Parts: sequence; structure tokens; C-alpha cells
Amino acid sequence: MTQAKRVPVAVLASGRGSNLRALLEASKAGHLPNADFRLVISNQPDAPALLVAQQHGVEALAVDHRPFKGDRAAHERAILEHLQGAGVELVVLAGYMRLLTPTLITPFAGRMINIHPSLLPSFPGTNAQKQAVQYGVRVSGCTVHFVTEEMDAGPVILQRAVPVLPEDNEHTLAARILAQEHQAIAAAVQLITSDRLEVIGRQVRIKPNPDSDSKTPLLHPKSVEIVVATGNAHKLHEIRTILQDVPVVFRGTTEFDPMTEPDENAPDYLGNARIKAQAWQQKTGLWTLADDSGLEVDALNGRPGIRSARYAASSEARNRKLLSELDGVPFEKRTARFVCTVVLCGPDGEEYHATGVCEGHIGFEPKGEHGFGYDPIFVPDDFGGRHLAELSESTKNNISHRAKALYGLKPALGKLLKM
Repeated sequence: MTQAKRVPVAVLASGRGSNLRALLEASKAGHLPNADFRLVISNQPDAPALLVAQQHGVEALAVDHRPFKGDRAAHERAILEHLQGAGVELVVLAGYMRLLTPTLITPFAGRMINIHPSLLPSFPGTNAQKQAVQYGVRVSGCTVHFVTEEMDAGPVILQRAVPVLPEDNEHTLAARILAQEHQAIAAAVQLITSDRLEVIGRQVRIKPNPDSDSKTPLLHPKSVEIVVATGNAHKLHEIRTILQDVPVVFRGTTEFDPMTEPDENAPDYLGNARIKAQAWQQKTGLWTLADDSGLEVDALNGRPGIRSARYAASSEARNRKLLSELDGVPFEKRTARFVCTVVLCGPDGEEYHATGVCEGHIGFEPKGEHGFGYDPIFVPDDFGGRHLAELSESTKNNISHRAKALYGLKPALGKLLKM
């Protein structure tokens, strides 16, 4: 079969570049063989998306809108010059936070797409996830559509649905929708660059795939659900955020009828996590994820360890007790580590597990407003003495013991999604 022509692609992004990263990683994995990513443009010179592009060997360019003093057409003419100079044939808006004018839309009519975090035509514009939660819908999701002059109103290419859970807020819903955005944007680019779309009025039809052996992004026909064996909203949100790029719906135990919690009487983290995972798996019949974690302090011979959650009646009391026991111990001898083991159990007895560790010291007083549990008194290594609760959520979710354990579980989640 003759090799299809590669389509030159540019991505416009204003923020962190999460969807951009998904596209470039899909390309690197061979899922977008007909897409030639040539250029990434941002209107924000400090946008992390530009760094994402550079990390993947794609030219990154900032065209700051502020010097144009509100002249949108002039700003877009500057962008258009770069796009045409790079020979771009497809423009992908991936978190590009500017309302475009005909200056840029017209030259790429039918060749410019956008991804929006709702099931259009519901909730166009900004704060779509917040609108969905406030309206009380039961299902939301994301939409990839062609860009027209009317905001978020172009022909729909594809959509992916996400249930809105009872405990959702705009942030938890956004995290789950984002996981679907990563799949949808790659699928749309694959379809366009493979010349498999036909637009008739508002209808976008997908042509049959002429090459059954071609690599395409994994389009999951079903919504994979995993129960997280916790009623702790903070922990559930953290897990959803860390695994936001995995197309899974994570459900907390508060969504199910209550049951007597199993006795966590194992001598180690793995055993306790396994007890919780197996109990809730049997209760729900679904794949279940559970974790057990603890803080190990060397000066206390590893205490509180697996009893960390039962060390005292509340987080504040646990922190006070630990600091009291370390009274007079110098900082260099207050070495400690967070340890977490996660277990994933399936309905047929399948089990996967992984462990993560975050090394550091115990501080002399609580600091910071982020995190929970022992985070305010834990000082992770290599962060200039800042306490874990002083770090941003995104930073913590890269270095925490739970994050490292969950990252270690990703290969198992990948296997589950292919079952």
C-alpha cells in the first residue's frame, strides 16, 4: 500500500499543554503516522505548553497578544504568517484561550479543530465543568469540533461521555473529562490526517478504515470503572488527579451501600491494601483499587508506620503527638519517609500491586495549607526545606509516595483497558 502523505500540523495552546502532550506522545507511539507536528504557538510566553513542545523536539513559538493592544486581527495575522511559513495544513486548538476572528479561521476553514470540555451544544464557553455541576446533569464529557466563527458551534467530529458523580465538583469532574480529552483529541487528529472524515452540512461522517492494520489511538467503547476503597474525599481526588490521563472512572465507596469495613490486621502495607481491595471488590463486583500507607520515622524506630492513620484521633492530634515525641531531636536525625503500596484486584482473582516511597525529614512545626494528614510536618528532600503541604498540588502529585505507587500501577491499568 502506498504510504499516505503526512499532514503538517500546528497546535495552539495557552496553558500547561496537557492535550498537546497527549498528542505528541500518541505520535511518538506511532498512533498518528500521518501527522507531522511542525509548530506549537502560544499567546502566553511563559506557557508550559511551549516547554512540552521543546521536550518533544517540536518548534515552540510565543506570539504574545499583549503588544497588539486589543487588535485581535493584527495578532492573528502574525500567527498566520508563522503557520503559513511552516506549511501547516491542520491547526489544533488545545486549550487556546483566545476567541478567534475570521482572520485566522477563514484560511483554515475545515482544517481547524478545537476540543471543549462538555458535550456540545451544552455548556459552551468558559467554565463548562462548573456549569455542568451547577446544572445538575448526570453526564458530561468532551467534544472535538471544527472551528467556525460562532464560538463552540462547529460541526462535531466526536464526543466522549463522562458520568457526573454525586460528590463531584468542577475540579474532580474536570480531571476525569481531561482523561477523555487526551483520547479524543488524538483520535480526531488520526481521523483527519488519514482522510477519513466527510462533512455534509453539520454532519461529520467517519469513513471506513481502508487499512485494518494501521495504528490508531485506542478508542475505548466502554467506560471502565474502578472502585477506590476509600471514603476519604481528599484521597479520592488525589488519585483521580494523579491518574487523570488514564481513561477510567474512579468511584469512591460513598457511591455504594455501606458495609462494615474490614479489619486491617496485616503486618505490612501490602497486606492491608489487599484486605481492603478484596473486600470492596467482593462487595461491588468491580475492579477495585486500595492503598495503605504510612510515615516511617527513623528516630522512632520506624513508627508510626502501618499505624499512621491510628496514631491519634485526628490529623492535628497525630502531628502534635509526633512532634512531641521528637522534641529535642536535631533536624539531621529526623529522617523519615512516606511509604505507599497500592493493590488492584479483579473479579477473577487478578491482582497487581506497586509501592512508592518519598524520602525526607520531620520539621519542627506544621507549615502549609495544601495536602492532608502528616503533610504539614513532612519536609521532602530536594525542595529547599519547604514542607509537603507548602508545595503545589501538581508538584506533590509528581513526588508523593502515593503518586509513585500509582505510576507504578499504570502498566497494569493499561492491561485492564485492553481486556
